[in-house]
Amino acid sequence: MINLILNMWLELSHWIVVSIFVLVSIIILILVFLLISSRKSSNSIGDNSNNHNLTVIGIVAGIIAICLLAVGFFATINEIYRIVESTETYSNTENNVNNQIYYLGILPLEKPTTMLERFAGIRKYLVDTTGLNIELRLYSTTGEVGGYTAVVRDIANGDIDFAYLASVTTVQANGNGPVIPFVCAQKSGSPTYQGDLVVKVDSPYQSLEDLKGKKVSGTSKSSTSGGLMPEAMLKQNSIDSETYFDGGLTYLGSHDKAAEAVLAGTIEAAFVNDTTLTKYNKNGAVLRSVWRHDPVPEFPFVVNTEKVSQEVLNKVKNALLRMHETNLEDIQACDTKYEKWVSIGWEDYMGIKTAIDEVHGSIFYNLNEWGE
Repeated sequence: MINLILNMWLELSHWIVVSIFVLVSIIILILVFLLISSRKSSNSIGDNSNNHNLTVIGIVAGIIAICLLAVGFFATINEIYRIVESTETYSNTENNVNNQIYYLGILPLEKPTTMLERFAGIRKYLVDTTGLNIELRLYSTTGEVGGYTAVVRDIANGDIDFAYLASVTTVQANGNGPVIPFVCAQKSGSPTYQGDLVVKVDSPYQSLEDLKGKKVSGTSKSSTSGGLMPEAMLKQNSIDSETYFDGGLTYLGSHDKAAEAVLAGTIEAAFVNDTTLTKYNKNGAVLRSVWRHDPVPEFPFVVNTEKVSQEVLNKVKNALLRMHETNLEDIQACDTKYEKWVSIGWEDYMGIKTAIDEVHGSIFYNLNEWGE
């Protein structure tokens, strides 16, 4: 129930449209009331010349108001049902003998309900396959870190048992607790991904140099493609992001927010992962890449080894490694190019750790100083 309330609060923006519908409906109903009052007033003094027109206007306005109220009502019911269904159905306990709950935290790459939709199938598959009672824990996309620190802190402290993280947050979590990666996705035959500096498809900018003095954003200081890799590239080229871009390299909290800002024209370019570029160009090119970083290890599932027994870890890991055989569509709900989950280890992330230490230093591992 707490998770339900949290997610509904995080998705408050979804209710703005419904509120507008209701407000407009109330205004129209007030106008109808005034028209009716005016008609009665006219009758009382024997002036019937405009009564027919007022009646027609009143009826039409009343119908419009009722329709708007109906739309608002059904939109409200639909939104509540969707959040309740995607949140509270993640409490299956029938197959778990001791009823212990294992929490799987999800890195907030997008808004909470979107991340629920992307991982609902995976959660259900794991529950059905392992018999474990697994629930998702979601986080908001707020601040320069975009909620990344919250999930890192939870997995490092053992407040959750498993997490789906990025390369950078995996290293950060490992530096704060007994957290190791155990599987990640394979895409195009490789357990790696890339990220891009994107501009509008019709933008005149063709390179990083063209963007000097322009407004450019990342996604999160704790992001790999939207934070670390851009900063590493800039440092290698002796570029100070604070002075090179107009207002410095800012962070908008999520990959979607950064892409939307480019399309809206509030910034000229943004550093995002390749999945975001693919998603926005799905129905026709709207974004274009002017720079792409080298391949880095894919987003892994990680585990707190002090919270989770080897037996339970083996159950979850083996289930994920076989998932593509029966539930490929649920894997591809995370990324349409994902092919399957493959084994991965801490050693695969040492290159990322080296880059982090060079770019950020020890402050990166101090979660209080790094920020939320």
